[in-house]
Amino acid sequence: MMHRMSRPFASTLSRLVAGLMLCGTLACAMTPERLPDLDRKFYYNLPNANDKAAFLKLQDTQRQSFLEQKGLWGRWSELSNEERAAVQRGEVKAGQKEFVAFMVWGPPADSQGSKSVERAVRFHTFIRCTSGPRVGKYVPNNLDCDGTSSEIEIAVENNVITEIKFLN
Repeated sequence: MMHRMSRPFASTLSRLVAGLMLCGTLACAMTPERLPDLDRKFYYNLPNANDKAAFLKLQDTQRQSFLEQKGLWGRWSELSNEERAAVQRGEVKAGQKEFVAFMVWGPPADSQGSKSVERAVRFHTFIRCTSGPRVGKYVPNNLDCDGTSSEIEIAVENNVITEIKFLN
């Protein structure tokens, strides 16, 4: 009698496991850490919490059109192949487009502008945790590190990085 009852249970269990595996491949990411690396870089550059929450709920095939609507895909498309490869390696250098820094380090903790008759320069400051639980992460505020931090400042003219300063 026990054998007959276990067979339907085993069948139901195997269907449940198969269904969960299928849903896992199609389901949303739920957290940014579960996103593929490039998608995670885009996620951190979305402008607000609502967009970030919506992005996490999207399937892989829907993310590009969402990024196109937000203008991020266009900025990515403007990067050269060398700049895209630099993003994948986590490298930011003078001469690259501003968006490379955003994709590598996330949005800046602070941005300031300076205009004169001859030129307009934007300065972006990025904060990196150097100790504590978030070591190696870029954060919007040094208090988010729960430890020590360092700062990087870039100067940008005409959407091109002209200078990089490591302040600490």
